[in-house]
Amino acid sequence: MSKYYLMAQKVPDNGTVINQMSHKFTRLKTGHFFPDDFETPFVCQLLGQFANGIMSTFYMSPAIIGTKQFYQDLLDCGIDNIEVKPVVINDLVNNRAIDDYVLLNIIGRISCADMEKSDYGTIGKGMHVMNKLVVNLEKADNFDLFLADEDTNCIIISERVYKYLIQKGYTDIYFEELEHA
Repeated sequence: MSKYYLMAQKVPDNGTVINQMSHKFTRLKTGHFFPDDFETPFVCQLLGQFANGIMSTFYMSPAIIGTKQFYQDLLDCGIDNIEVKPVVINDLVNNRAIDDYVLLNIIGRISCADMEKSDYGTIGKGMHVMNKLVVNLEKADNFDLFLADEDTNCIIISERVYKYLIQKGYTDIYFEELEHA
């Protein structure tokens, strides 16, 4: 039986926070390709009070942004449904531009939640915030990486990807095994 995991950024006490500085009107985390006229790089800025903190392997806000090594590890694991764009994170406190990150646009959005068993809030028509996601295995259909259609802030990975990333030694990524129906 397949297992699925929620994957999220684990923010340390002394972690960094980034703000989006470009592409203000571009929809992110949709599960679809970016528009053809998407200009690069995607520009962010470190919040000043956190500028000397620990940089995360990947950020979930303002978009899914990960290190180039994290992206390479996903490729090495066989993941091929990510559109990648260059990112520049400006650190005005230390007068530097960080360019070791890429925008990870996960292509694939699956309506996989068992809404009767999941715990969620509604913030508008068809817009949910999942507090506890229960996955319908038939709908997940053995995909390795995708966004939950019910809440595209939920990044879902297969057990195979989970084991691979754990074996790579990532300690700043949160994984939660999801219940299934």
